[in-house]
Amino acid sequence: MADSLNWPGKSGRSCQYFFLPNPTATGIKPVAGNYMFVKRLPNGNWLPVYIGQADDLKARIPNHERLADARRAGATHVMAHTKPAGEQARLDEERDLIAYWSPQLNTHHRPTG
Repeated sequence: MADSLNWPGKSGRSCQYFFLPNPTATGIKPVAGNYMFVKRLPNGNWLPVYIGQADDLKARIPNHERLADARRAGATHVMAHTKPAGEQARLDEERDLIAYWSPQLNTHHRPTG
């Protein structure tokens, strides 16, 4: 398994996310970034079940309110990358990826129609 994957967004831009080998409070740095709960498909590809952003990944991911739902939906891994460019940049990336992938647990920023 690769250490990272490039995820395309609806805009055509691609974002590199890294697998978090230890997605616990002790295994995540307290930095701003975006994250995904992902599952592996039978063909070997990965699919995001939930995409989000946080001011502090360490505080957000381990106790996330959708983590149990993501696991029930088949998510087995957490991916993330730091994005210290500010909340608006994180939100823009989150919206772009949700618009492209339409993860089943994201109810916000989904395309309509």
